[in-house]
Amino acid sequence: MELKLGTYELFEVIKIDPEYYTIKNATATLRLLKQDATKPLEMGEKLEVFVYMNQAKKVVATMKQPYIDEYRAGWVTVIEIKFGLGVFVNVGLDKDMLVSKDDLPILKRDWPHIGDKLFCYLRSGRNQVLAKPVSRFKMRDYFEITRTLEENEKIKAHVIYLADEGWVLYSEEGHEIFVYYKHSRERFRLGQNVELTIQIVKDQAHYNATALEQKELMLDKDAERILDYLEAHQGIMPFTDKSDPQAIQETFNMSKAAFKRALGVLYKNKKVLLEPNQTRLNK
Repeated sequence: MELKLGTYELFEVIKIDPEYYTIKNATATLRLLKQDATKPLEMGEKLEVFVYMNQAKKVVATMKQPYIDEYRAGWVTVIEIKFGLGVFVNVGLDKDMLVSKDDLPILKRDWPHIGDKLFCYLRSGRNQVLAKPVSRFKMRDYFEITRTLEENEKIKAHVIYLADEGWVLYSEEGHEIFVYYKHSRERFRLGQNVELTIQIVKDQAHYNATALEQKELMLDKDAERILDYLEAHQGIMPFTDKSDPQAIQETFNMSKAAFKRALGVLYKNKKVLLEPNQTRLNK
């Protein structure tokens, strides 16, 4: 029977030296540094230790409990990035654990930065221990929600999944929050901590939110209203930033100032072409 890394094993103290204990069980004999013991030990004492491979690639034991293990998942902080391998996260041991590039987005720009947090557990093997992100649909198994968020409440959450239409984020309390791409001015990366405003409460655990400020959100809606009008009128409208304010109000239900701001955003994003007496969709 071989010793499995990343597990808790029962050992017995068989020797005491100035800097370490020698511990043994039926599978292996290991050194336990005194700095990794949570109390002084005596000869013959039995103890449970966590077994892993240190930076020097030696199998070692510690009485300290890592932040996460095979059965306990949690938020761990990214402390190093190596594009050929993945990212390393702090799990509370002398060695930081690798999150493999196979468990990260294909595009490097979507990878976590140092200081970002991932929700992981430890995956153990014969020769190494890896930190593995919990899948989107298993996240909820690790949380017991104690409160419901309110509409317009601001909350911070970490990106845990990049979906086709937006991002899935989780608060550290376990609320799942979805943000559509159109409700952010930036592209979020995995693990990024984002401040959001709750828009829709689906149930105690599931929400829709926006990363836009209220003024930006209104401008976004105004721009969409103009686009909707253009698409319904063959891509052309007889309105410009110089049009009559009353005509704008009657047609779009917005002030001329709001109309000009929204039109400016559409122009800046190359959605429309501005002409002296009309505005056209940029196809």
